[in-house]
Amino acid sequence: MSEDPSVETVGVGVVRIALRTPTLPPATHTNSYLVGGDVFYAVEPASPWSDEQRRLEDAVRARLARGHRLVAAIVTHHHQDHVGGARSFCDRFRVPLLAHPITRDRLGASVAVDGVLDEGARLDPALDALDVAVLHTPGHAPGHLCLFSRAHGWAIVGDMVASEGTILIDPEDGGDMDAYLAQLARLASLQPTRLLPAHGAPIDDAVARLEFYVAHRLAREARVLAAVGDAPTSLDDVVAGAYADSPQAPYVLAARSASAHLRRLARLGAVVCEAGGRWRRVT
Repeated sequence: MSEDPSVETVGVGVVRIALRTPTLPPATHTNSYLVGGDVFYAVEPASPWSDEQRRLEDAVRARLARGHRLVAAIVTHHHQDHVGGARSFCDRFRVPLLAHPITRDRLGASVAVDGVLDEGARLDPALDALDVAVLHTPGHAPGHLCLFSRAHGWAIVGDMVASEGTILIDPEDGGDMDAYLAQLARLASLQPTRLLPAHGAPIDDAVARLEFYVAHRLAREARVLAAVGDAPTSLDDVVAGAYADSPQAPYVLAARSASAHLRRLARLGAVVCEAGGRWRRVT
């Protein structure tokens, strides 16, 4: 069995296989990662499509043929471009599927989760040399997880950042802008040297990129606040004002992002939601 040449080493103890998935454009793939050495985990067995699933399975079987042992699969959160192949992968290799408890509950019967990981959970002792911290990083999704190698500086960050496309914070799907900004700042404080996102290539200006994401979101939030009038303002009008600099942004995505900012601004006491879902600035 020949190994897929696109199986790429992206950090000490971690390789990447980019799988085509039904994700948000312009991204077209979700990265699966194999983490560990002789004992390893599969993170994000993501694709629902059999040809892409075979690519991941072939990479795993090549490791098994060398006497390595697959412990489990891990999904970072509940979105379909991350869990599309998870159950079939685990059933094929007879390993458990692990996720945060909130992700398990959100997936329910649609993708059965066998075990949970939460903040501070320890991976198999065979991976101790990598010193991998399991981090609960809600914001994009309430049960979002990241894996951070304190020994080598890489961080598998799921949908916290991306080198392709953008990150949607959708309050109708458990997204929380306050939590997201806090977790970006927390990740930056850990001083990672390389971010391994779900979508796109590795990011080597890790701390600068995390800080940029925070600054970019706060700049957008300032535009959202400026678009809210002293009189009740509709979400349509907020989006039109806040995204006037990005007319190419799809309305649905811009509206969800604006809603996330408005809810954060309401918690901060800067705006209030009135009857009919209209927003007014607090003076």
